[in-house]
Amino acid sequence: MRFASVILSAAVMVVVAGCSAHVDTRFVPTDELESEASAALEKEYGRAPDAMDCPDELPVRVGAEVRCVLTDGDERYGLTITLTEKRGNGKNGFSIAVDEDPLDAGS
Repeated sequence: MRFASVILSAAVMVVVAGCSAHVDTRFVPTDELESEASAALEKEYGRAPDAMDCPDELPVRVGAEVRCVLTDGDERYGLTITLTEKRGNGKNGFSIAVDEDPLDAGS
């Protein structure tokens, strides 16, 4: 079963307790966002998307959001990663909401 077909049912919310941000860092780097989002989706659906692209870093501020794109086969979906909890130990809580509909081919 393709990953994209699993997420079509509704926007998906996954809580990720990973993604570290150093105390002196004001943003979660894009490579960490991509890695943690892929790992969370793999845990939820049994496999990771083919690719994940988060063009912007996530501010370490509760409620901050960043838009990313996951690729699965020849389909691409937008997703939003939101910082839900800022913890003192450098680990933060996140939610990941995958768009219900795939992106247009030109997006």
